[in-house]
This record gives sequence, structure tokens and C-alpha cells, in this order.
Amino acid sequence: MTRTQGYVPDGIPMEPPRFWTRPSESLRNIGNLTKLMLWPYGLIYIGLSVVVWNYFTPALARMARFEIGWVAEIYVRNLVMVAVWVSAIHFWLYVRRAQGERFKYDDRWLSTTARRFMWRNQAWDNAFWTLVSAPVLWTFWEAVLYWCYANDYIPHVRWSDGAGWVVYLVAMTVFSFWLVAGYFYVTHRFLHTRPLYRWAHYLHHKNVNTGPWTGLSMHPIEHLLYFSTPVFFLFIPANPFIIIVTQIFTGLAPSLGHSNFDRIVVAGDRTLPAGDYFHDLHHKYFECNYGTPVIPVDAWVGTWHDGSPEAHERMRGRREAAGHTSR
Repeated sequence: MTRTQGYVPDGIPMEPPRFWTRPSESLRNIGNLTKLMLWPYGLIYIGLSVVVWNYFTPALARMARFEIGWVAEIYVRNLVMVAVWVSAIHFWLYVRRAQGERFKYDDRWLSTTARRFMWRNQAWDNAFWTLVSAPVLWTFWEAVLYWCYANDYIPHVRWSDGAGWVVYLVAMTVFSFWLVAGYFYVTHRFLHTRPLYRWAHYLHHKNVNTGPWTGLSMHPIEHLLYFSTPVFFLFIPANPFIIIVTQIFTGLAPSLGHSNFDRIVVAGDRTLPAGDYFHDLHHKYFECNYGTPVIPVDAWVGTWHDGSPEAHERMRGRREAAGHTSR
């Protein structure tokens, strides 16, 4: 598959963050990366989580038994959230085309003729898998954790437990972003093993030129793994609110990361960050950038593609040595 080149962001070649340096420098790097994850969208996800927890989540007392009523409430809430969020991004960038190809990584638009997509329409195909499968598995993990909390089967820290525990839960809220980023590498690399790729992950990789609906366009097996980050809180003391933050970040962030636009123009020269060029290279070239640039496991294991022609040649050499067709 030949990449059609469009916008290339500043900072190429991308350097992996350095954690193993002097303690002061490592802490500064971690602080800067945390700000990057929280501003602006992380704070939006946290704010949305506050609203969802207080107004759109059933009382924990109802969840001591699995019942269709409270599970359905959570499912409808998750379905509406993802449908509204992704539709808004898709409408602005791809229906209205409000900024044309400005900041677009690939100068092609989404396909409406490719046989590999249902109805030969990439956006419709992606929206189908996003809306039909993702909210179900998102809700599944959320409901399991709520049921565990309601029955005191797992460590449950309450906001009313004292000032020290409030500080702990605030730290856990921030930590959840790091947890999702790190666990993504593990699940994603697992999905690139031969059986799971053939059974499930191939569906996501039908998208070489991505769009907002691509982010959650996955096989149900992949959704089951992708939304499973809350399993860590079976052992880590936390609060149901942290589960909401974790799942909202997991469920909403991919639409921006796969938008194929590096930035969204909001007014004149004012822009907001949007796409993830690091992950865009993974969709284009496949055998690189399995994780995120925040936790640079790819740099540690030799699959970091920094966006330069030299990195692409190194990757091509690895593919040829393994007997694969070069891209």
C-alpha cells in the first residue's frame, strides 16, 4: 500500500522520551508528558466523567445483582456518548470539511468504493463496528467492576474516607491515563500475533487511510481486550469514578487519534491538537509503533518509527528479512 503524503507535523524525526536519566530530568519529563495527556482533552474526559458519575450512573446499591435495567442504562449512556462525540468530529472534518486538507496527514479522503468495506463505504463500515460492538464491551467491563464494588469483592476507596484518600484518588485519576497508554501496547502487540490478527485485528487494519470512526472500528474480540484496562482495579484500590475516567478515555480518545488531522482549526489561526502521527505511521506501515509515544516501548524493542525516511528503510529491511512484502 502506497502512502499518499500530506501534512507532516513539526518534530520529525520523533525522539522517544527519556525516563532513565537524572532523577530531576526524569521527573520533569514525566510531568511534561502528563500535561500533554491531560491538556486539553484529558481534562475534558475527567470533567465528562464527573457529570456521568453524578447524573448518568445508577446507584451502586442497585448493582449488587446483575439486572438488565441498570446494565441497559450504562449501555445507552455509553452508546450516546460515543455516537455524539465521534459524529461531531466526523461532521466537522469530513462532512463539512471545515478546514479542507489543512493539517491532514494523507491527502486522500475516506473511500466510498472499496470492496473491503461493508457497503463499499469506509465511514459506514467503521461506524457500524463502532456503534454495534464497542459500547457493548465497554459496558461489559464497567458493569463487572461496578458489581464487584457493590459487593465489596475488591478494594474500594471512597471519597469520604478522608483527605489523604482524596489525594490518593486524584493521583489514581491521573495514573489511569498512564495505565491505559501502557496497557495499550500489551494488548495491541498481542493482537498482532498471527491467530489474533487473522481472527480479529485485521478488521481494524483494513483502514490504512484512517478517519474518526476508525478509532473504535474493531472486531468484538478486539473490543473485549481493548476495554479491559479496568481489570487492574480488581487489585489496585480505587473507586468506581476511576473506572469511568479510564473507560471514557479509552472510548473517546481514539476518534481524535485516528482523525488523520494533526490539528483542528477552531478559529482563524487558533487550533487544537487532534491526530496521532505516531499511530498514523502504524496504520500506514503496519510493523512499527505498536504503542504510544508517551511510553516508548517501541524504542526499547526496536520498532520505533520516528517518521524519517531512514526509519522507513530500517523497517523495510526488517520486513524483507522476515520474508514479508515491503510497503
